[in-house]
Amino acid sequence: MSQRLKDKVAIVAGAGQREGEGLGNGRATAVQFAREGARLVMANRSLASLEETRKQIESEGFSAICIQADVSKEADCANLMAEAVKAYGRIDILHNNVGIGGMEGDTVNIEQQMWDDMMNINLRGAMFLSKHVLPIMRSQKSGCITHVGSTGAYMSLPLIAYRLSKSALNEFTRWLAYENAPHNIRCNMLMLGFIDTPMAIEGYHAATGTPRDELRKQRDKTVPMGRMGSPWETAKVAAFLASDEASYITGAVLPMDGGLLTRVGA
Repeated sequence: MSQRLKDKVAIVAGAGQREGEGLGNGRATAVQFAREGARLVMANRSLASLEETRKQIESEGFSAICIQADVSKEADCANLMAEAVKAYGRIDILHNNVGIGGMEGDTVNIEQQMWDDMMNINLRGAMFLSKHVLPIMRSQKSGCITHVGSTGAYMSLPLIAYRLSKSALNEFTRWLAYENAPHNIRCNMLMLGFIDTPMAIEGYHAATGTPRDELRKQRDKTVPMGRMGSPWETAKVAAFLASDEASYITGAVLPMDGGLLTRVGA
């Protein structure tokens, strides 16, 4: 295993996952970062899920600090950064995997709470995390921020609140890259297509009753490469973006989607 992140202090926000079959992107990324030598600080709204991630990391001989945090609350984001600095004295990497989705349907049926939750977690959370890590990274004159987005930002799906939150996150990330390049801080968007995770499968299974294996087959057929992605593939790309190998990459909105966006002309 390479040690591309050796001794780098990395925060993975959203390092837990929802219940269901398989592995989530946040958990896989946290494990991958640990394998690659990072000194890891993990955050999640559900502490129980976060502890499951820590168990997996410790089973491989690594360690991590766990901090319960709701990224839609500014105080939680400020505390997360303060605890990381208290433990390690610096923050080199912020990987923001936090995000939610939902079955919205027709615009006339959208509930205000769903709309607010989507914007507060997917967009405002990214802003709060960035706001409170940037002063630390600027003082160091170095750092890397990666937000996780979705190809759904460009697809015609009945998910308008989700799409808007992810489209805005793309532009926010590009602004961060421009604003912070003079401080030697890189900011990129890892834009995911269909990845085989509990978040991707369980919600649709519960809402439609479609068997999980059938959902996977449907999504596999949609992707030009003929399959959904793996959370380990997500994790490896995330590690690359966070590493010095990507030292001249900033402002990128990078699709990792098996060619999915080639079908919609984005």
